[in-house]
Amino acid sequence: MKPSTGERVADVLLALVKSVCYLALFLGSQVLVMLPVIAVAAFQMVLKGENLDGSLPFQAIVEHSMTFSLIANLLTLVVILTFYLVRRKKFSEALWLRRVDAPALWEGVAFAPGLYLVVSLVLASLPESWLESYNEASAGITTGGAVGVLAVVVAAPVVEEIVFRGLIMTRLSQAMPGWLAVLVSAAIFGACHRHPVWFGYAFVLGSVFGFMDLRAGSIWPSILGHIVFNSFSQIITVLPETDEAEIMFMVVLLVLAVAAPIVDRVAARARRKAQAAPVQELHIQPGVYDFDPWDA
Repeated sequence: MKPSTGERVADVLLALVKSVCYLALFLGSQVLVMLPVIAVAAFQMVLKGENLDGSLPFQAIVEHSMTFSLIANLLTLVVILTFYLVRRKKFSEALWLRRVDAPALWEGVAFAPGLYLVVSLVLASLPESWLESYNEASAGITTGGAVGVLAVVVAAPVVEEIVFRGLIMTRLSQAMPGWLAVLVSAAIFGACHRHPVWFGYAFVLGSVFGFMDLRAGSIWPSILGHIVFNSFSQIITVLPETDEAEIMFMVVLLVLAVAAPIVDRVAARARRKAQAAPVQELHIQPGVYDFDPWDA
């Protein structure tokens, strides 16, 4: 029986409420981790008899942004896993961490170099004032080091894909067309990055990963693709600050952007052919081959 208009509206509202709850958990974890820093800085200023200056806690947060990001993401992950563990839900279904066979599993990895190359070229073409604003907003985010690598390359991709694709997108897709769920979740993902430039490429990235996951029925392709995408930002931090190094990096990206999708498509065709090939049965005529090795 086809659901009525009222039932469809109720389903959409319920999906939006669930999405808001997951988003609140994600953002709330970040605020919760930063609150002690703000409280300590304010307390120290009060003890010294100084006027409260909101810029001091902000500076402390920027200086240690990778540490706060890592802790906040780990806190979010622990809460989500505990919630579904208590409810005795399978993570593979609740979070869309379903098993995906190669080469669909590596589709995100194959397209990550191309996505990063496009984003880099678009950023380079932006007006200087936009770039200055973007660089200020990105202060402390692309720094190297072990904590930075863990926060940017591992924790952020895993947690963000679980929240925005595994939870928000999948819940929305139960109440609206899949393409619309992808775009809405990508817009939410972009809005969480706050800066307009960030919003732009986060929305594109979220849309590409969303459609990829929707087709695969799992978020593993986007998790791996997100990890590779973010890895490039950490690789840049260890490269020499010369034009030659930057050009070489872009050339390598271009080669990977062209070659990786081709390899992925060729592997996909080969797998489809292997699955479609009929199984040939071996027919043995009696008396033609009588030797049995197990008789030896």
